Amino acid sequence: MANVRGLIGILCTKQLNTLVTPPVNKISARFLHHCLHSNNTGVINLTFSKSFKSLLQISSRNIHLNSVLNAKDYYQILGVSRNSSGAEIKKAYYKLAKKYHPDVNKNDPNAAKKFQEVSEAYEILGDETKRKQFDTWGATSEQMGGMGGMGGQSGPHGHQGFAEQWQYRSTIDPEELFRKIFGQAGFGKSTSFDDFAESAFGFGQAQEVVVKLTFQQAARGINKDITVNVVDTCPKCQGSRCEPGTKATRCTHCDGTGMESVTRGPFIMRSTCRYCQGSRMFIKHKCSECEGKGSTVQRKKVTVPVPAGIEDGQTVRMSVGNKELFITFQVEKSRYFKRDGADVHTEAEISVAQALLGGTIRIEGLYEDHTIQVLPGTSSHTRIRLSGKGMKKVDGYGHGDHYVVFKVAVPKNLSEKQLAVAQAYAELETDTPGQILGVTLKTDGSKIFVSKDKQELLEALRLVLQDNRNVKVKNENEDHSDNEEAKRNKMP
Repeated sequence: MANVRGLIGILCTKQLNTLVTPPVNKISARFLHHCLHSNNTGVINLTFSKSFKSLLQISSRNIHLNSVLNAKDYYQILGVSRNSSGAEIKKAYYKLAKKYHPDVNKNDPNAAKKFQEVSEAYEILGDETKRKQFDTWGATSEQMGGMGGMGGQSGPHGHQGFAEQWQYRSTIDPEELFRKIFGQAGFGKSTSFDDFAESAFGFGQAQEVVVKLTFQQAARGINKDITVNVVDTCPKCQGSRCEPGTKATRCTHCDGTGMESVTRGPFIMRSTCRYCQGSRMFIKHKCSECEGKGSTVQRKKVTVPVPAGIEDGQTVRMSVGNKELFITFQVEKSRYFKRDGADVHTEAEISVAQALLGGTIRIEGLYEDHTIQVLPGTSSHTRIRLSGKGMKKVDGYGHGDHYVVFKVAVPKNLSEKQLAVAQAYAELETDTPGQILGVTLKTDGSKIFVSKDKQELLEALRLVLQDNRNVKVKNENEDHSDNEEAKRNKMP
């Protein structure tokens, strides 16, 4: 404080009035910086001499140190350090924007607020000019009401503009910012975002991508179009790595050799030039699109030939650009087909009459429909095999088999005629495992269906069956008589 001619301070809990006379120089500047970054509430009245006005362009001002001055830490919001590169900040923004996007968190009322904060942080840190202002003053010139950092009273509110305009005022809608960065790979109604490469949060060459298929697409094969990240020539500089209108010059530090000599004590070592990174050329104005790399990550549509018979979770390798892409397939389950390797299993219903008497049914196959034979006396859960009608074998030749399991469909509602026939059959059944409801045994061991309702149809069927039985007995007796008479005629 030796350089300070006079300093009078009056300190209380709510107000600090300080009178400073020149020369103050660095000490006063540090004091002002401490006031701006403190969390105390109250008012600080600063009065400086004319010599200090030229330094800070301020004569007398009320600086409100309230909750508004507690500026947000955008680095903390994005979870990055202050020395993070632009690419790292962009990666962090993408990760958090995807996590808190309102379309993904429709049931979370705080998601929209978090998405707004993340977009707000990236709008500041993603712009080099705004980021430098934020690193210097803790805010941008826009946030400080157009005051240009510590400038004069150019804000819209004069002396009060500094405090009132400290809060962030976004110049772009968060959704618009998201679409501007990631194109149409948003959430919304589009499903292209599901295909976005997850490697390095979608900002590097895609290494693995998941492709969803229906069961029929996996069985028959298909050419599937997907959108992935591909590293390709920068569209702005066309691979020159320089801003359009500028050129790279010969590196003066290594004289265009790409190597430099480094002296370490008595030793002289040759190493890659630290300025041109061995490229022999020095780029003063790097391309802002690719950051001087000559290539960028671009969204491109790629057609994936899906082989017939691909299995769920199976991964294939495909060359995309100058790198390889690993594609993992997710196959939806079918309600009709059940897969077991190259074999498929289905169920087919048959009627009671078909189960008793036999017949044919038509079923759906993987590649075509099939007409199959139902043998008489087919019981439920009988399984047949259609050889070579299953899935195509991806790792071999030929196809698997299609197994069909029959299920006898028992009718729940019978007509009077159907019921009478069933009751008549119950009386004639001889190998019943247990007892039939409503059927009793007569003294002669035969069965009879007993019911309180009228059984006219059942009685008619009994008579028909009885007549047929009498006719059969009569025919048997006549045949026996004929045989006896023939024997007697043959006797001498």
